[in-house]
Amino acid sequence: MLQKYEERLIDIKKMLQELGTEVTMASERALGGIENLDVSRFESARAILKNTETIANAIDNEIVVTLALFGPEARDLRKMVAYLKITNELVKIAENVRSFSKRMCGHLQSDISFNSLHEYSVHLCKSATKAVTLAIGTIDIVEKETLEDIYRKVKVEESKSDDLYSILEKNILTDIAKVIDQSADYIQILSTMRKLERMAYRSVNIVQLMIFA
Repeated sequence: MLQKYEERLIDIKKMLQELGTEVTMASERALGGIENLDVSRFESARAILKNTETIANAIDNEIVVTLALFGPEARDLRKMVAYLKITNELVKIAENVRSFSKRMCGHLQSDISFNSLHEYSVHLCKSATKAVTLAIGTIDIVEKETLEDIYRKVKVEESKSDDLYSILEKNILTDIAKVIDQSADYIQILSTMRKLERMAYRSVNIVQLMIFA
């Protein structure tokens, strides 16, 4: 007997939440890494996400099979499509966390002084991590008013991320003017910080998809 559609939907949501938990945990490890300038925490963040693509593919396959077997009605179809797209957003966030963590290991082991950038980098990482955590929490929420309230909170974090990135950009350009010979290294740091800003952006997409569902 085929598993009931409702049961498969519960299983898919559980798989999404488990993937989301790993992404959140890795984001928090990366935050700890930048707060303490600790390379080991960045390495831990990368290790947590080593199987992200495999897990995401399993979720996508489960969604496609469920669609093929049950042909859900319009409302349920919206939910399945939203879950399919959320999986992709989670993979992209995981890529951002992995790339950020890998690059930070390199920056901290280089001759670049991170002191002038540390404070705003920490705030940026906190804002991005909060946005991710809020967004992933919406996977288990069905009340539209609650979703819209969380959406506003995530948008605030995204806006803060944009502002903090702009401040970092200004600070980095100031540092470049002082040490021209290390300009390429500072530009790389700026590119690394962009990964955090993109995490907040994709968090907004997740909440929008849950509202759509």
